[in-house]
Amino acid sequence: MNPYDHAHALARAIREWEPYQRAKRVKEVIERDEPTKQMVLDFYRRQYQLEMKRLRGEEPAQEELETLRKLFEIVQLNQDARAYLEADLELQRLWMDVQRIVSEPLDDVRLASLDEMMREVGRES
Repeated sequence: MNPYDHAHALARAIREWEPYQRAKRVKEVIERDEPTKQMVLDFYRRQYQLEMKRLRGEEPAQEELETLRKLFEIVQLNQDARAYLEADLELQRLWMDVQRIVSEPLDDVRLASLDEMMREVGRES
């Protein structure tokens, strides 16, 4: 049993999966609608910036959180943008689950699991 063959099979299965197909369709729609595309990209950009602050141990300003919340509400009013965010979230959940599943056997041969290392680093900060 070759893990690479299974990884390629998983990639094919993901491409055939309905949530992936839905995300792909709505992405194509959004790419033809520049204002919606920019709105979604701006939302992701701001979300990423706040997440990076948190990872650096910084507390985001209340104003930044409020701006992101308001932008999220605006994005939700756009049917295509909302559909894209929902599909993207479903794909992110899949990715997290796949990473967890695939990392389980690797944890058997590591001195410390990734989760243990992350908890340890979190205690040090």
